[in-house]
Amino acid sequence: MSIKRREGNNRRQELIEAALDCIENEGLQGATVRKVADYAGVTNGLIRFYFSSKDELIRAAYAALLEQIYASARVNIEDSQLPAKERLRRFIEATLSFPIVSPRTVLLWANFLPLTYIDEQMAAIRSDGYVETTNILQPLIKATLESNGQLVTEQESSRSAVKINAVIDGLWLEGSMASYKFESGDLAKMGVETASAILAFEL
Repeated sequence: MSIKRREGNNRRQELIEAALDCIENEGLQGATVRKVADYAGVTNGLIRFYFSSKDELIRAAYAALLEQIYASARVNIEDSQLPAKERLRRFIEATLSFPIVSPRTVLLWANFLPLTYIDEQMAAIRSDGYVETTNILQPLIKATLESNGQLVTEQESSRSAVKINAVIDGLWLEGSMASYKFESGDLAKMGVETASAILAFEL
C-alpha cells in the first residue's frame, strides 16, 4: 500500500472516530457534517471529500463500531492451538468485558439501532454483524462438544449459538447500563456459567 493511500485510510478512520465521538455526545440528529468536522478539527469540505453524504458517514461509523466490538472479541480466540473449549470461554469472557461492556458502546448502539429498521444498508450492516457472531460461536460450540465425545449437528450447534448470543446480549446491556450492580469479572463469569448450562458442559 502506498504512503498516500495509507494516509488517506488513516484520515478516513480519524473522521469516523470523530463521528462516533460526536454521536456519543450530541446524538444522531445532532451529528451534522459541520459538527463532526468540529470534533475532527477539519473543514466540512474534507469530510465531503471522503464521504459523499452524512448517510454514508453514519453507515461507516456504524460498521466501524461493530468491527471494534468484534475485533476486541476475536483477538482472544486467534490462537488455534488452544482447545476449542478454552477459545469459546475466552470469547464469552471478552464479549462481557471492557471495552465491549461500556456505557459508550451501548449508547452508540442505541443511537444506530432505529436506523437499521428504516435504512436497508444499515440493516445489512447489522445483519452482517449478527452473522459474524454466529460464525464465531457455532463452530466453537460444535468443536467443544465434539471434544467431549458429543456428536452434534450443524443445526443443533447453531441453535446453541443463538441461545448463548442472546445471553451475551442481555448481560452486555445490563452491564453497560447498570455497571454499579456488578463486581469486576461478574458478567464474564455469569456468561460462562450460563453458556455451560445451555451446553450441559462446563466451560
